Amino acid sequence: MLFIVALLASFILGAASTALFLNRRWRAAVAQAEKELEALTQQYQQHEDENRQLKQTLADTQYQLGSVQKDLNYERSRRLSAPKNEED
Repeated sequence: MLFIVALLASFILGAASTALFLNRRWRAAVAQAEKELEALTQQYQQHEDENRQLKQTLADTQYQLGSVQKDLNYERSRRLSAPKNEED
């Protein structure tokens, strides 16, 4: 009888210690995954900010290009419509 009680106690203690070990290991893995996810989130935010800035720069440059093209077209049309005897 004492042997059965000792066997059950060792089984219970072994299971409890295994559960405790696995729980700590699982928590460490979850903490590591959270750190990596946070790092990826920060990197994603940095890339999003950079992308937003680049899009704004592109829009500004395209606007300036359109403005210059309008000016160029105006000057070309002015020169074509000007009398030929006038010199600039």
